[in-house]
Amino acid sequence: MLYNGSLVATQPLRQTIRDFYRADEDKVLDYLLPLADIGVNARSRAWERARQLVLTIRQAQVGKGGVDALLNEFSLSTEEGLVLMCLAEALLRVPDKTTADRLIRDKLSQGDWSSHLGNSSSIFVNASAWGLLLTGKLVNYSDEQKKQQFGLLKRTCGRLGEPVIRQAVRYAMQIMGAQFVMGTTIGAALERAADMEAKGFRYSYDMLGEGARTMADAERYFDSYMRAIDTIGKAANGRGPFNSPGISVKLSAIHPRYEFSHRDRVIDELIPKVKQLALAAKAYDIGFTIDAEEADRLDISLDIIEAVFSDPALDGWEGFGLAVQAYQKRGIHVIEWLRDLTVKVGRKMMVRLVKGAYWDTEIKLSQLEGFNDFPVFSRKPSTDVSYQACAKKMLGYRDSIYPQFATHNAYTVATIMEMTKDYTGFEFQRLHGMGDALYDEIVIKDKIPCRIYAPVGEHSDLLAYLVRRLLENGANSSFVNNIVDETIPVESLLSDPVETVRGWTKKRNRQIPLPAELYGSERKNSNGLDLTDIDQLEPVKAAMTQWFDSVKDIAVQPDAVPVTNPANLDEVIGYLQYADKDKMQQILANADAAFASWSATDVAERAALLRRIGDALETHRNELLALCVKEAGKTLGDSVAEVREAIDFCRYYAARSEELLAQPQQARGVFLCISPWNFPLAIFLGQVAAAIVAGNTVVAKPAEQTSLIAIRTVDIMRQCGMPEHVVQLVIAPGRQVGEHIVPDSRIQGVMFTGSTETGCWIARKLAERGGEPVPLIAETGGQNCMIVDSTALPEQVVDDVISSGFQSAGQRCSALRVLFLQEDVADKIITMLKGAMAELHVGDPQWLSTDLGPVIDAKAHERLSSHVQYLSDKATLHYECKIPAGDRHYFFAPRLYEIADLTVLEREVFGPVVHIIRFKADDLDNIINQINATGYGLTMGVHSRIEQFTRRIARDIKAGNIYVNRNMIGAVVGVQPFGGRGLSGTGPKAGGPLYLTRLVKDNPDVSCAALDDAKRHRLLSETTSSAVAYAMPAAISAQQQWALQSINQRTSVLRQFMASLAANTVVNKQEPDLDQILTLAQQKLARVERELQKPIALPGPTGESNVLVLDPRGVLALVRDESAAFSHWLLAIITALAAGNAVVTAVEDADMAEAEACIKALQQAGMPQHLVSVVRLDCLTTLLAHQDLAGAMIDVSSAVKPLCAELLAAREGAILPLITAPAGPQLLHRLVTEKTITINTTAAGGNASLMTMADNIG
Repeated sequence: MLYNGSLVATQPLRQTIRDFYRADEDKVLDYLLPLADIGVNARSRAWERARQLVLTIRQAQVGKGGVDALLNEFSLSTEEGLVLMCLAEALLRVPDKTTADRLIRDKLSQGDWSSHLGNSSSIFVNASAWGLLLTGKLVNYSDEQKKQQFGLLKRTCGRLGEPVIRQAVRYAMQIMGAQFVMGTTIGAALERAADMEAKGFRYSYDMLGEGARTMADAERYFDSYMRAIDTIGKAANGRGPFNSPGISVKLSAIHPRYEFSHRDRVIDELIPKVKQLALAAKAYDIGFTIDAEEADRLDISLDIIEAVFSDPALDGWEGFGLAVQAYQKRGIHVIEWLRDLTVKVGRKMMVRLVKGAYWDTEIKLSQLEGFNDFPVFSRKPSTDVSYQACAKKMLGYRDSIYPQFATHNAYTVATIMEMTKDYTGFEFQRLHGMGDALYDEIVIKDKIPCRIYAPVGEHSDLLAYLVRRLLENGANSSFVNNIVDETIPVESLLSDPVETVRGWTKKRNRQIPLPAELYGSERKNSNGLDLTDIDQLEPVKAAMTQWFDSVKDIAVQPDAVPVTNPANLDEVIGYLQYADKDKMQQILANADAAFASWSATDVAERAALLRRIGDALETHRNELLALCVKEAGKTLGDSVAEVREAIDFCRYYAARSEELLAQPQQARGVFLCISPWNFPLAIFLGQVAAAIVAGNTVVAKPAEQTSLIAIRTVDIMRQCGMPEHVVQLVIAPGRQVGEHIVPDSRIQGVMFTGSTETGCWIARKLAERGGEPVPLIAETGGQNCMIVDSTALPEQVVDDVISSGFQSAGQRCSALRVLFLQEDVADKIITMLKGAMAELHVGDPQWLSTDLGPVIDAKAHERLSSHVQYLSDKATLHYECKIPAGDRHYFFAPRLYEIADLTVLEREVFGPVVHIIRFKADDLDNIINQINATGYGLTMGVHSRIEQFTRRIARDIKAGNIYVNRNMIGAVVGVQPFGGRGLSGTGPKAGGPLYLTRLVKDNPDVSCAALDDAKRHRLLSETTSSAVAYAMPAAISAQQQWALQSINQRTSVLRQFMASLAANTVVNKQEPDLDQILTLAQQKLARVERELQKPIALPGPTGESNVLVLDPRGVLALVRDESAAFSHWLLAIITALAAGNAVVTAVEDADMAEAEACIKALQQAGMPQHLVSVVRLDCLTTLLAHQDLAGAMIDVSSAVKPLCAELLAAREGAILPLITAPAGPQLLHRLVTEKTITINTTAAGGNASLMTMADNIG
């Protein structure tokens, strides 16, 4: 189960390292502070030494320009600094000129470049500022002469335009590149190093490049390391590891799956590779250092290092090295473990102590995954304390460790120099291009060696590295940034970290919430499970194994339906008893009877029940994980996410209900909840929890394939005190439930997740009942697309396509189906995708090393197989993964196809199949239209560094969830409310602020007048109306323009309209209470205006922005017969228009003149023509059948209400709402569709808001 054998630590020091992985920050610092303290006298000496160093450096900086000056002028605290960084990062990558010019235009229009002109004495900065101004904002000079000069310059460069800027920025980037990168080849770098080596500096070379995604990448990096060792070795000329240049290697570069879940494979394949490199370095007697990477790789890296370092083949060589990160809470214990290892092996090791370069990533990951704490310190001075404690230890261990202190902070340097009188047997290190002046002092005056860490590689590989450096340098708290800023007094740079941290009462940074506190006081975040933390995994493994063993003993039940594991059809994990017709009637009667007392239960009590259920799921987590793995075929990672989502739903809806139901609301009655097999716990419980907290009772129909999970969940709910009949399960095939339960009048609402076809069938069945429309909340399929332009970072695209398309075997409603690649980068990305797919492991999800498990059943497998057959002559197959042999399972090979366009796909393909379509840079309009034309609108991904491009897609694509520069699956409750529009669902979004509003009554009284047969017959007989045929297309184009206007522009038109209506003779004659209606309309309009003023900001992890936008639905029908009130009609028009919709209203002949008078008044007030049009009520059938209609509104008491519901349900295509809500917030919420826009704000390589967050106050 999970992995073979035990990974429990056998060495006490390894266990201590694990204990400190995510330890409490206060406790860690209490442990470190005494170790880091050097005493009062030494502190004073260090302070004075550091002060002298800073003054000398500032002296040396005079007249210096280049990057230091540029960084100082455009620091990250300025908008321009950020823009420059994003531009620099992406521009080097873009192959085509069109996109490069768009990128420049996009970024440079954002800053106020003129304010930087002449601010710096550096020619480099002024040249850059002028260059940036040319395509940036115009400057207004008061000095007439300067104004003329500038105008001339602007005109000249305006003629030259973007291409000149493109060259200028590329040139500036090359200068910057040269500043930070030693050379494009190791030979060039060695040549360039000669001058500094003569001064007494040494070098360690780092081959630039991101981690390997494919085996081809890994082999390429490995070969470049081998070649570099050869070249460096020859240049070293036998000077030994301490005096000659060395090399740094990243383990992630030489293995594509260097991660804990693939531990066995990594140990088998990576150790021999590392050993081969180490032996090559030993042959030349040069230094060979393994770089530190993300925190979740540390444990496995120690296993690799121990195995290689202990190998007797390396005896006699002292060049093996390792980097240790001081920002990790366990850094000090890693030093102790290395001491133990070096003494045991009897050989010296070089240990580079660094602060750490992945800080923002570690914080974000911990918050996203709900881990119990961060692996890193949350404030910079705390990292400095850890650094000092580690340094002191290392200096004491010089007999077996060669310390290498990598820092640019003069105070840290001075402190280390006070820790020892003996300046031999250690060295300092700095990055090439940073901290030059500081170390000129140390190396030349104090004769302490300094090694320069120098990257080598092509400029296009520079990106990620450069951005990390720019971020480190440009961050406000960065010593390097502040040291050259003459406005900052020297003394303020020299605070002692030990004194600073001791002065704090609370040591953790309160501005960065712990994962559990992400949602503040509203609710607790669900606990995650760190699948790289052995101490957390071992108990899970034991509990799951115990559950599996217990399942093996289940007795065969001959009259029941066996449930089998989709990954192994010979494994029966339980039995189901299907309910018959009588049982179903009994269940309905029970639910109906339980409603009275449950709906009268106080909302606080219902919310408390949900919170108890959430807590109980955490308690029973391991058993639920086992069920998800065995019954639903989910990997452990997917199962953890599923349990967390279910817990989040409970806590979120508990909080929302207390807010929404603070005003008394009426529950609706019995809800039927139909949940799918792909999220058998999260969607099942999400539906049920929402329904019951609003006061309804539930008949829950889980998918037949995954009913055991539902049965266990309801048991847990009852143990938490839920009354017996509040939630009851109906375990039966869907068809029987459709026959016996859906049409039953006791069902007062339906929540459904499943196929679009079934959703439409349910809508028709409900409409056949007549009377008030029964709410149907349907979340159905999607043809989800992702658009990637040539500014996107290919490595990130590959990671996100693999997870979005293939995680969960592609069996998510949100999964990626169609990938649009800009043709300029398509071949490169396809090659990388094929390589990444080759590394995917399809297999039994009970093993941690499995990336994707089976599809759910034979039917799913057959559908996918027939799709493969269908594509055989319509698509190019780029790649197909390997799957386990045999046929007693439902494994389906993930595939990557290329197709000509979207019309090739006739329906949603529910499984691990991604289809690529190439597009030209200028083809965006066409793609947006193609995607919208499918009628689906669930999720959408976009990868681009051009904001204008991502904003345009986010605005114009009709989808429910838009993801920018990240994957497009895994919506989090309350953070990315989930649900689509069109063929993808009805709304409101699950896990969003509007969901519960549909589960309570809109109107206390829903009775309506009777419709006489003759009128019904007349309304049904007219099926072709030229008036509708004319009105609809005109309304569509008017609505598109109207929606682009701001809410204030729209309400201004409506206010003018209402002012003129007061004096309108036609309307006044017919409506004696017009004044009251208009007063009410003004109040409602003010409320709508407030609500639509700006998107709703949603909480979430650092480094990510989440907003909920309320989009107009489109063209709405408004039906008014003689039994409906004018006030409802007018308020409906005003609310619909304010929300950005168009309206085609069908009215009685007697009301035509009044309607036309209102439309005329609207147009006079500035409303676009055709935005509202009127047709005769006799056109009703044609109007409600029109393919472009987005919904219909009607007064709740109107006689034609049941007929309208019937006509809407009979349509082909999307399920449309018949809206009977009274004017007010409910009506507004029914006239909009929700769109969640999620942006990964760290996409440009770092999280600036975190980096510049100065919180060092106690």
